[in-house]
Amino acid sequence: MNKARLNIATSKLVGNSGQLDWLPRNPRTWTLGDVNRTIKSITTDPDFLEDRPLLVVPNGDEYIVFAGNLRREGAKKQKMKTVPAVVYYPETDEDRLTVKRRAMKDNGSFGSWDYDT
Repeated sequence: MNKARLNIATSKLVGNSGQLDWLPRNPRTWTLGDVNRTIKSITTDPDFLEDRPLLVVPNGDEYIVFAGNLRREGAKKQKMKTVPAVVYYPETDEDRLTVKRRAMKDNGSFGSWDYDT
């Protein structure tokens, strides 16, 4: 699968609400406390965001965040103009399965899950 590491404008990043038929919406929710802890993490160790970029797929002029939505929210609240991201360009069913698998791996330990989804 083709990928590219870019700095992307936060205004171009959108949460995964199920816009793509092959990528189910992000089933997690988080609290203001979760967002505030993420903001603190970003501000006290901004280099870590470089080491753990958002994972996104393009959708028109925007990018859907499939891994790192809480980091995206924290970055937006911090009024960051850009954030590091790895853009995935899935072309095959196997590529799309890889995206879904990585979303699950990345999102395993933060926020709360909507288990019905």
